[in-house]
Amino acid sequence: MAYKPKRYGKKDGDPNARSRRAASRTAKGVTRPFESAGSKKSVPAKIGTRSLHEDEVNEAIKPVLSEFSLVLERIKISGPATNRTVEITVDYTEDRTDSLSLDSLAEISGAISQALDKADEHDEFFPYMLEVSSPGATRELTERRHWKRARTRLVAVTQTDGTEYVARLDEITDEGPVLRRKKQTKKGQKQTYHDAMIVPWENIGHANVEIDFNSTQETVE
Repeated sequence: MAYKPKRYGKKDGDPNARSRRAASRTAKGVTRPFESAGSKKSVPAKIGTRSLHEDEVNEAIKPVLSEFSLVLERIKISGPATNRTVEITVDYTEDRTDSLSLDSLAEISGAISQALDKADEHDEFFPYMLEVSSPGATRELTERRHWKRARTRLVAVTQTDGTEYVARLDEITDEGPVLRRKKQTKKGQKQTYHDAMIVPWENIGHANVEIDFNSTQETVE
């Protein structure tokens, strides 16, 4: 799930604090701090002199992650230097099994935008598009904490020997996930499962969450 992004530093989008400050300085004829106060000609301030870097984003958003009890899944910066897209994927901590709603993502996106504005107090960053999202309803389970987030969900598993099945994830142990394989049933019949069993971590080649239309719980997104 992704929150609809807005472009920062562009005339056709809502300006962030950085662009508003730059526009105000330009209107007043104020030069950049490094320009000589006694120069004969005032050069209008420019919006951005370089692209922002992943480590700067990572450092800037740490307080937001802490405030909302989030885990950073990924930062991806792509596109040309003067018009980049900054994709930030976040998720709840492993002790929770509920999902991030669009309202929550909108609030988090606003907080992250403000944090990046604060990190760019000298108006150095080129304009960029900020996209904040959660991992998605069918996320891959590549880390132990992903499995913990998916407790009680349906998961599609491919074992290292090629065996494929869908199972209900009951619990996580040090040895592996506790799974109940889904039985084949006819359309309209109640879904049933085989007895629970621990599948060793080393036997799992790939796994992802399955959308469960019969679940009474919210899908992890």
